[in-house]
Amino acid sequence: MLINKSLVLTYLYLLIYISLSSGVILYNKWVLSTKHFNFPFPITLTMIHMGFSGAVAFILVRVLKVVAPVKMTFEIYATCVVPISAFFASSLWFGNTAYLHISVAFIQMLKALMPVATFVMAVICGTDKLRCDLFLNMLVVSIGVAVSSYGEIHFNIVGTVYQVTGIFAEALRLVLTQVLLQKKGLSLNPITSLYYIAPCSHC
Repeated sequence: MLINKSLVLTYLYLLIYISLSSGVILYNKWVLSTKHFNFPFPITLTMIHMGFSGAVAFILVRVLKVVAPVKMTFEIYATCVVPISAFFASSLWFGNTAYLHISVAFIQMLKALMPVATFVMAVICGTDKLRCDLFLNMLVVSIGVAVSSYGEIHFNIVGTVYQVTGIFAEALRLVLTQVLLQKKGLSLNPITSLYYIAPCSHC
């Protein structure tokens, strides 16, 4: 039986992504927890995150020249990159703050709202249309999250509000990326996105 190389690579990348994502989540909780590393400063942690990401992206783009930078004018930076960076930093800050109040397991349950938030923001911004089938799917997801929240033993309203706000900030960032950058004809890969967005988010 022949094995599709691209399919194997896709699953490998997916496995690496899930592993790294889970690692970052658990590490953030460990750093912010007063019972472990005891660094309860989510804004500072977000700034360190963005500063490090920006530095690595700069090395990859300018020093190692792994990818080429795109043509970026001041107008595009001010009208596109700055708003996207603001919502990116906000989503990280709200998400990191949630770790101080609620468990990692509950945070992961709440993250199931991400498709709902993205759909709502896309409809509001006019990039998607309100369709009955999609609306029903989103309603089912929302009900599932509500049920899991009701069953949470250590439910905390403050942490929940922080996490949900972070989810909607991230959803708005995704929609703005599509609306603003594509409108300007820019196509940013993950490395160039960090190269331009991370330093601005850090500030």
